[in-house]
Amino acid sequence: MTNKLIIFPFDYETIALVRNLNLLGSYEEVVLISFQGSGMIGKDACVTDKGEVTGFIVKPESCLEQEIERCDAILLVKSNFKLDVAEVYLPVIKKAGQLGKKVMCNFTLPDSCMEFIEPCEEHEDKLILKNTFDVRTKDILPPDPGSVIHDFFTPVLFVLGLNERTHKLNLQFNLRQKLEAQGYRVSQITSNGCGELIGAHSFPQFMFESGMTETQKIIMFNRYLKKIEQSEKPDLILVGIPGGIVPFNNTFTNYFGVTSFLVSRAVRPDGLICCLHYDEYNIKYLEHVKQYMENRFSSSLLGYAICNNVFDSYSSSTVNMQYASVDHRFVEEKKQEFSNYSVPVLHLSNDEDMNRLTENILHYFSVDHHVVQL
Repeated sequence: MTNKLIIFPFDYETIALVRNLNLLGSYEEVVLISFQGSGMIGKDACVTDKGEVTGFIVKPESCLEQEIERCDAILLVKSNFKLDVAEVYLPVIKKAGQLGKKVMCNFTLPDSCMEFIEPCEEHEDKLILKNTFDVRTKDILPPDPGSVIHDFFTPVLFVLGLNERTHKLNLQFNLRQKLEAQGYRVSQITSNGCGELIGAHSFPQFMFESGMTETQKIIMFNRYLKKIEQSEKPDLILVGIPGGIVPFNNTFTNYFGVTSFLVSRAVRPDGLICCLHYDEYNIKYLEHVKQYMENRFSSSLLGYAICNNVFDSYSSSTVNMQYASVDHRFVEEKKQEFSNYSVPVLHLSNDEDMNRLTENILHYFSVDHHVVQL
C-alpha cells in the first residue's frame, strides 16, 4: 500500500516541496488541491513557477473530501490566498479526525481551531495533529537578557533573499541534496515551517512572537541552533532565513530586514548566498548589494542566485505585492552579463549552475574553514 499525502491549499509556497518529493521519504503519492479561483485547477503544478513540468495536476477543493478518505496524511500549509483560516481548515481537520488521518501544519493554527483539537488530544480521539515545526513557544520560558550565547565550531551558511518570493527554499533543498550526495552531513534550518517533514528543522516560530524582546530571541535562536550542532554533529549548517533583508520600498518593507539581522546576531555566518528576483541589474548595483550584505552580516558573499520571479508593479496594490514569472531564457541571458564579475551570478533553476555553486561552497569552506569529507 502506498502512503498518500494531500497538500492543501497548494500554491507557490509549496512548489519547492513538490519539486523535491524525494525528501518526503515515506510518501509515495502526493495529491495537490487548491481553490477553484486560483487559476491552477487542471494544470500542472509548474504553473506556479514556470519551471519544468512536474507531472502533478492540481485538483479543485471539491475533490478534498473524497481524497481525504483515500489518503494517509494531510499537510495544511500557510497560504498566500486571503482566507479565513478557521473556516477553511477546521472542516478539514474534523473530517480527518473522524477518519483517523494524520494532519500536519506548517504554521500555528488559530485558537478557534485549537479549541476543537485539544479536547480530541486529551480524550485520545483518532485525530493526530502535528505541527511540522517542532519548536513551540507555549512552554518555553524567555531567557535572562544577560545570558551568554554559544560559539559554533561548524561552518554556517546563510541563504537569504534580497526580497520575498525569490525561490530560496528550492535553493536550500537543492544545495542540501548535492552536498549530501558528496558525503557531507548537513544540518538544515528551512526558511518556512516544513522542515521536520523533510528531515530538517523549521525556522522557529518564537522569532515572530511579540511577547519576547529582540535580545531574548537572539539568545533563544543561538541555543536552538547550538542544540542542533551538538546532537547532529554536521559538517555544515545551512540556515534559510524567511523574508527579505531590505525594504523593497516605503510600502513593502520586508519588516526592515529585522529577522535576518537578529539571526546574524545569534550566529555569525561563515558564508552568504543571496537570492534575487529577475530584474535589470548592473554590476554597480550588485556590488552595492555585496558590500551592504558583507558589512551587515560580517561575512563573505559566495554567490547570487537569480530566479524567474519579477515584481509586478502594475498589479500590486498598497496591500499586497504581486509577482509575474518570466521565461527562464531571460534569466540565462541576464546571468551572462555578469560572467566576469567577481561573485558568481547563477540561474537558480539551472542544475549545472547549482552544481557550480555547490563546488564553490565546498572549495571556500575546505580552504578557509576545513570542512572534513566523510
